[in-house]
Amino acid sequence: IFVIRFFYSFSNFRNKISASYKKEKINTNYFNEKEIDIYNSIKKIDEIGYSPIYNINSNVKEKFLDMILNSKNLHTKKLNINPDEVLKQKNENLNQYLDRLTKLKVSRMTGFLDLNNHSLLKDFLTSKEVMSIVKNYLNTKGVSINAMYFISNPVLNNEKQKRNDAQAFHWDNDFRKFLKLYIYLTDVDSSAGPHVFVEKTHKFKERRHSLCRVYSDKSVYKYYDDIKEFTGKSGSTFFVDSYGLHKGEAPKGKSRILLNIHFGSGKILYSPGDIFHKIN
Repeated sequence: IFVIRFFYSFSNFRNKISASYKKEKINTNYFNEKEIDIYNSIKKIDEIGYSPIYNINSNVKEKFLDMILNSKNLHTKKLNINPDEVLKQKNENLNQYLDRLTKLKVSRMTGFLDLNNHSLLKDFLTSKEVMSIVKNYLNTKGVSINAMYFISNPVLNNEKQKRNDAQAFHWDNDFRKFLKLYIYLTDVDSSAGPHVFVEKTHKFKERRHSLCRVYSDKSVYKYYDDIKEFTGKSGSTFFVDSYGLHKGEAPKGKSRILLNIHFGSGKILYSPGDIFHKIN
């Protein structure tokens, strides 16, 4: 893992793994869109670092949300509170639950989802429409898949806590090549902590941003002009090459719930709930 993380932290190594363009449109049962244009999706990710925004249908969205709200698999290391206190109570609706977390000053909760125990999520992530994008962008026949969820709340944070909550610019480096899929499960506007991505930095970064660490907003906005803020309704879904500079904005007025899916080339499983999927 160290060797992969070291060598493939350099753009000239990583950029040698080129995407495979495939002219194909796939009908889908998971999205509101009737079909997914694989070629255009891969082309956009390859050129600027992220895909078009798609929208999962309401039935799938509600099941994913319930899966998160009923999960007890919390990442507790960064919680400064008894984990039992942050679980959703049976008599709470979603707004009451998020309001309570905010009053408890829980800025962010994360948890892992066991893909061996969540068949709907596993089926979705290994579906033809998702795997066609992943396989051709990563140019691989096998991927490791990790699923996490994030619940972020409008709690005032200092700079150190923002760095801990991935609310400062950074870039990832976990596989030879990888791709992330984000699924918003609440409405996300500019006050709800949208995902932010610096276009084309998955291919090239200024030398001052070549170390895998966090960077200030001032440092990033000074050197790059094209910075994308992802807003959208609940169900908004998009792929991002998170080797590029990115962050989640700190929520200012609303909470945000999202699924964060990590597809990595090769077999490296970071948690017990991860799976390795061979692609035909």
